[in-house]
Amino acid sequence: MNNNTNPTRTDGKFTLRPTVDLSAVYLSYTLPTGGGAAVMPERVVAAAKANGVVAELDLEAINKTLLEGGTNVRVCSGRPPVQGTDGYIELLLDNLKKRSPRLDEHGLTDFRDLGEIFTVKAGEALMRLVDAQPGKPGLTVTGKGIPVKPVKQATFAPGLLGVKLDPADPHLLVAAISGCPVVVKNGVMVEAVYRVENVDLHTGNINYDGAVHVTGDVQSGMTVKATGDIHVDGTVENAILEAGGDVTVKCGVLGSDNDYDSPGKKILATIKCGGSCTVKFAQNTHIFAGNGIFILETSIQNELIAAHQIIVGDKSNRMGELIGGVARAAMLVKAQNLGSDDHPRTVVIAGSDKDLYENLRECNKKNEVAHSKFADVLLWLGAAKKSPGKYSAEALTIAETERVTLYDEIAELTAESLQIKKEIELAKKAQVVALQKIYPAVEIRLGQKFFLAKRVQEGGVFRLSEAGELVFE
Repeated sequence: MNNNTNPTRTDGKFTLRPTVDLSAVYLSYTLPTGGGAAVMPERVVAAAKANGVVAELDLEAINKTLLEGGTNVRVCSGRPPVQGTDGYIELLLDNLKKRSPRLDEHGLTDFRDLGEIFTVKAGEALMRLVDAQPGKPGLTVTGKGIPVKPVKQATFAPGLLGVKLDPADPHLLVAAISGCPVVVKNGVMVEAVYRVENVDLHTGNINYDGAVHVTGDVQSGMTVKATGDIHVDGTVENAILEAGGDVTVKCGVLGSDNDYDSPGKKILATIKCGGSCTVKFAQNTHIFAGNGIFILETSIQNELIAAHQIIVGDKSNRMGELIGGVARAAMLVKAQNLGSDDHPRTVVIAGSDKDLYENLRECNKKNEVAHSKFADVLLWLGAAKKSPGKYSAEALTIAETERVTLYDEIAELTAESLQIKKEIELAKKAQVVALQKIYPAVEIRLGQKFFLAKRVQEGGVFRLSEAGELVFE
């Protein structure tokens, strides 16, 4: 007796599965059993067309799958979009010193180099404009376009001074004059260097749109102002220096609290700069720097205020006395010795700059506005997608461009906010360092914490602990 039975008869079954983004279609097929009917390729093709597929089908893959069976076999593909690349500007000067230096991983930048101001000659290439490369839209399997992100063309900033486009190459920015190059947003400006031997009654005060190089001294009562750097090879005595960039005085700066230019008004040396200030020594001087203050030998009875750091002493560690006055920096105040045997009141302050918190508040406010606009655009695009044909192609293009622009703006503001927060966190780790000795009458202030030296003691590092307590080690 034969106990074998015929298998159950089933016809072949297939399914077509498009991907969510309609970039491809996949075929799955179960072979027939028991003499069931197989699926013909024409049925698969007809089913694909019935679902709106207009892209070319892979008939070879369909036939093979219907013959052998299979799961998730790609039988149709759209055309993927090719994203373009934004244009950019290439800086061609490797040795160019930027006006706004980047902080290192410790939040510090050291400008101790007393070299000459970097200059370029007329006709020298400065920057090159590299064109954007547009992308190529894609297509879904149903024939709908897949947009690409609009590319941004880079352009040189308008109104750049001291430069011009190369007549033979409009993509090349060259120096129109000889001078000091300064990197600005989307360009470079060349500031002519004004050179003078001494600044005194014969020259009068100097107020120059560019960099100033004084090969001699700046005499008492004189003023030198420059939008670029100020470089003085000699000394500065009871004078005022104001620079948009860095100030370098190879010799010293001397102020006096005994001279008057009018009843009741003292003449004191003053230096203000947007970058860093480097001098050999300073006495009775006000120094305000947007980056750092570096006094290579001795600071006596000065008011020193720096956005990042104050360092008194050179790399040989032979000198470096910070005696009297006030020294305030957001991240670091460092000297060989704080105070002296004469016990002058010496105040050293380190910690967060309130401007950082204001900058962070403004950045976050702009980010909130951008996020709100971005959400509105997304809502509009979502409504347009649900009502095809309701809005013109031009309106859709404008909305999509605005979406991309706002997305980029949010990314930039987020990065800026993170950078400010990084600087705030670095400021919380501010230090006051005395490498050798601390003398009586020295006051150390970190945040809300205060220390007053009442005896001569060995040097060390003042900082705040994780709990916010003042630590000396």
